[in-house]
Amino acid sequence: MLFTPIDVNPRIDVLKPLLVAGEASVSASLSAGQEGLRYSLNAYGSGFRRGGLELVKRINTGTSLTHGLERVTVKQKLAEVKPGENTQSTWTPSRGPSEPMLVIMRSILFLKDITAILQALGCGVRNKPLLGPSITPNPFTIGDGGPTEYRVRLTLNGRTVDEAEVKVFLVE
Repeated sequence: MLFTPIDVNPRIDVLKPLLVAGEASVSASLSAGQEGLRYSLNAYGSGFRRGGLELVKRINTGTSLTHGLERVTVKQKLAEVKPGENTQSTWTPSRGPSEPMLVIMRSILFLKDITAILQALGCGVRNKPLLGPSITPNPFTIGDGGPTEYRVRLTLNGRTVDEAEVKVFLVE
């Protein structure tokens, strides 16, 4: 299987632009731009050790008869501040590989096996009559885009105090 770079910028929507900790003076502002998700974390009060901002990715991998809905949850620390500090930066979703990547397997796979592997990697696969399967363009690497749900959490001393949903999808 050959995976090639795709030069497409995904669109990001922020459903809640301001996260606030009620018991301390810690806040985070979120906005979407061409380059990704811009965030600013401010801790202008006292009475806490640290405030943080983390991105939680929940990847829905499918369903099974034994486990029901299966998910993988990954947390990525975006920023951390102490009282009186502030920081800002930008997060961008992982995109296709920077260089072409070839995956080779030892055994002979049937078409349905290859389709299942590609779908498990997050690729959209369409089966065209007489032409076989084709991969729909997807700018994301494994774990971003497609079936992934995103949430940005504001934490205070390691405990979640507020969160916002973030949508990441391909602009067609």
